[in-house]
Amino acid sequence: MTMMENKIGRPSKAQERSYEILQAAVSVVAKEGLEGITFAKVAEASGMQRTLVHHYFSSRSDLMNAFIEHYISKMGTEIIHRFSGKPLSERIIMMFTPEVYRTQDDLIVWFELVAQSARNPFIQQMLHTLWTKHWLPDFENQLAQEYPKATPEAISSATYVIVCLFEAYWAFSIQGVTDQQRQKQMEQTVLMILNGLS
Repeated sequence: MTMMENKIGRPSKAQERSYEILQAAVSVVAKEGLEGITFAKVAEASGMQRTLVHHYFSSRSDLMNAFIEHYISKMGTEIIHRFSGKPLSERIIMMFTPEVYRTQDDLIVWFELVAQSARNPFIQQMLHTLWTKHWLPDFENQLAQEYPKATPEAISSATYVIVCLFEAYWAFSIQGVTDQQRQKQMEQTVLMILNGLS
């Protein structure tokens, strides 16, 4: 096998390394918030040399912005499509189970970014765009396919309420307010909303 054949089909080392660096930033942000993103801390978390991290990201701002873009869009889209292949009502109920987030760090980082959006126009605009142009329309589309007799207004309302419940439920979870009984209450409420679309 020649050198050229070895390279075919493999992701570039730069993409792979950048991804590893951005994933390492998750654990840093979960422990220390966005302020914790420094070349030294991300390098330590990734097991790479600081100079190598600096090679892929020219400044701390570049690293932080890349992390935010990579992380926010990827995680939200994954959550909306997690559990694909199951019936929609079951998938929505599963959004209120711990499996919806890959790790506890994901949950902590999400709420760190939400909190930062109150002070950071870049994050606020990114979240606003993702919610209004991607995630809510994507979820509305899934509901519309499952409940074709429901009006567009009913679909839009149900989507918005379910997403609000989702966000509030997981914010309470970070505060230690959720338990099995409250999870069951949430499931019953979501099913009532979905039954209203039938």
